[in-house]
Amino acid sequence: MDEQLRQLGRCTDHDGVIVDFYLHIAAAFVAVRCLMQAARNANRWDTRPATRRLR
Repeated sequence: MDEQLRQLGRCTDHDGVIVDFYLHIAAAFVAVRCLMQAARNANRWDTRPATRRLR
């Protein structure tokens, strides 16, 4: 995953469509991650343990 992010950071394309695509896809990932975090916190049980214990 880190390698892919480095490749995005080194994007040398000067075509505006390609650059805009990468910026929009990155923004979408951030938005989805925030929504998942908010849903996880909103729907979490008060009495649920923090971790599942495997035996």
